[in-house]
Amino acid sequence: MPTISLDEIPTLTLLYKLKKILPGDDKPTYEASGVLNDKISVIRQDITTLAVDAIVNAANTSLLGGGGVDGAIHRAAGPDLLEECETLDGCETGSAKITEGYELPSKKVIHAVGPIYWKEGSRSAELLSGCYRTSLELAVQHGCKSIAFSALSTGVYGYPSVEASIVALETVRNFLDKESQAEKLDRVIFCNFLQKDEDAYFDNIPDFFPPVVTENVAQEESSTEPSELASQLPDAPTAEPQDAQDTQPSTKKQKTTEADDDFVIVEKDDVKEGQGKPEL
Repeated sequence: MPTISLDEIPTLTLLYKLKKILPGDDKPTYEASGVLNDKISVIRQDITTLAVDAIVNAANTSLLGGGGVDGAIHRAAGPDLLEECETLDGCETGSAKITEGYELPSKKVIHAVGPIYWKEGSRSAELLSGCYRTSLELAVQHGCKSIAFSALSTGVYGYPSVEASIVALETVRNFLDKESQAEKLDRVIFCNFLQKDEDAYFDNIPDFFPPVVTENVAQEESSTEPSELASQLPDAPTAEPQDAQDTQPSTKKQKTTEADDDFVIVEKDDVKEGQGKPEL
């Protein structure tokens, strides 16, 4: 499968020019920043194809692989990823740990354990925010200049896409608003596989990363043909991911004890329509 370079991933600046994202009707919560709009990207793509410094895996507490995006990342990275994950002693919900990328085009994999929405209740937002914040901190600590997030917890873990996107956008914006942190990252990418997740980001981005309006905006928009701008966007994926039951490593490595209620194995027949897709 061909890889997608950082230069091929559209920034918010480009997406606003293409009118893929439209300004909100209400006054945005945060001030517009051209610098930040050049740092933030949204793309609907298979995250295993991104040639960036770090991708963020929607992992479970065991860190030993699973279905959906977790299984896809482990398959693409090869068996060495599982071997390194076995040395990490798992990970708590709301946190993350980092490994090498091995056979992936990304240099690192950050394994973030998102909350199970119906289990964590009122703590879900805090825990999900912790995933994004810890992942950003790990990226900076390990010298990663670009990081791509999968849509954490929006699959079988049941987190509504709209709510999840708000938590992700707010956490990233607050992180980048710290001057010392913003300088250490060149790009933060929200990589979604499903249309519902991309739509949620497109709807909520203007509140956190509004467009920069200038007097010359009409001239800037007419300087480049829309078709030329659109040609810069990579094609969205057309094939569905394999079913979770076809991608999971052995059950023995998925659930180590009968009492381990931090990780839930969800049977395909029990998953509501639209949830058993590529993200945890």
